[in-house]
Amino acid sequence: MDNYIKEEACVRVQAALCDKQVMTELSSDFSLPDYQPEIKRLLRVRATVAPPDKYIGAGSAEFSGTVDYSILYSANDGALYCATQTGEYQFSIPMEMASDFELGDGVFCDVETVPDMTVGRVAAPRRLSVKCRLRSRVRLWGTRLLEERVGGAPTESIQRLRGSRESARMFVGSGEPLQLGDEILFDAQSENLRVISADGAVYVSEALAGSGSVNCRGEVCLKLLCCRDGSGEAPQVQLRRIPFSQSVMTDGAEVNCDCTARGVCSELNITVEEGRILCEVTVRLETRAQRNETVSYTRDLYSTAADGEVRYRSCVLPKALKCTAGNFSLNTMLSMEEAGIRAGQSIVDLSLLPTVTELECEHGKYILTGRCRCQAILAGEEDFSVQEFEIPFRYETDGTQEKATDYDADVTPISCRARMDGERIAIDAELAVNLSTRGQSAFEMVSEAQFGEGLAAAGASYTICYPSREDTLWSVAKRYHRAVSSIAEMNPLASSPSADAGDSLAGVSYLLV
Repeated sequence: MDNYIKEEACVRVQAALCDKQVMTELSSDFSLPDYQPEIKRLLRVRATVAPPDKYIGAGSAEFSGTVDYSILYSANDGALYCATQTGEYQFSIPMEMASDFELGDGVFCDVETVPDMTVGRVAAPRRLSVKCRLRSRVRLWGTRLLEERVGGAPTESIQRLRGSRESARMFVGSGEPLQLGDEILFDAQSENLRVISADGAVYVSEALAGSGSVNCRGEVCLKLLCCRDGSGEAPQVQLRRIPFSQSVMTDGAEVNCDCTARGVCSELNITVEEGRILCEVTVRLETRAQRNETVSYTRDLYSTAADGEVRYRSCVLPKALKCTAGNFSLNTMLSMEEAGIRAGQSIVDLSLLPTVTELECEHGKYILTGRCRCQAILAGEEDFSVQEFEIPFRYETDGTQEKATDYDADVTPISCRARMDGERIAIDAELAVNLSTRGQSAFEMVSEAQFGEGLAAAGASYTICYPSREDTLWSVAKRYHRAVSSIAEMNPLASSPSADAGDSLAGVSYLLV
């Protein structure tokens, strides 16, 4: 018989539709406003990428957002200035839905976009062109249907050996823009105070899951590069931290979920008034939550009424391991020669751009390694200049004994200072880490079974079976087409967690079947 009966209760698991790295090249031309001095030397262009808006349609996923550029330069008066400009980005990827995935609301997207490289070129005293390369990791998740088809035998004759596995469920959320403000007071001696540039980093120190939400707490870490015009003094860095808390809607999240969150300062406005600096910042948070759910499936089956053929499929399910949020200090010392800094130069400002290269799992620890691209603004005898160099970083935290086969790692510089000590440079930085890890669970399950004609009636009331060392209660029942419960009733068997367990026939020399 070729008449298959499709099971109504097929196994539904969350699985990846795609995992892609996308590089986006941006090119923009900007003109400085009239109140900004002309550019003498361009020193640094820093890009801050806002999380993209997402649209998942039939056949493709589209993304668009904004990039804020902070342009630091020296002018003809020998001072530092900063201009801000905003650009846009967009990209798309094809989305091919496999035949065993369910269409509908189960599809969602997790995307992280960061600047990979940003350079600028001065075209005229008030005009410049900026090229920026964005690196995006795009992952689409959906509901995969693992169907089991059985035909050719009465339903009541089917004997099933059940199994279970843990399967990860991931959820993502985006918070509403969060407006924060702060006031920094300065003394009367700081006349002609000017804020050259301002940068903000978001440090989420705590992310706890609620019902359909993730509650986040943390700080916005501001770095202000300030100077007193006409004083002849070198610019100074001032640090400020603004606490925040926000509940981010995250559909599907539950109290037992493990969570992380990351954020970006999408807008930062600084105003200097008499005796104070007013800071206004807009924060956008994104959350990730994950947990494991138990998935039940059919490991094996047979019919007590007919012979047949059973086919199996190999499956690999993602397994949620751990989410962690933390911070660590990066303290290193290098010579001026190693950093490419000449005698007579001093570091005015230092910025870091971390890149994660590897996650290792050793003895229950996670070890995250990578490199920081350092960009130093230098003051010399005549003018300002810029120098780049790299330093490694290493972060270690408690992990799991299972190997992580997939991970998300977000490393953000919170603060950074550089001190000149003779011919050596001491760098002290604090970096925040958000890390979520997943493993894999591999198994085989029944995909389909086809049974033929019925078995001939047995010629005896009972049959005696002498099991081998490799036999189990399940293998004997399957071989003789008997129900497992029937053999268990006729024979004094020790209790066993499963019919196919190695000890299911412990101490048995023969069986009545």
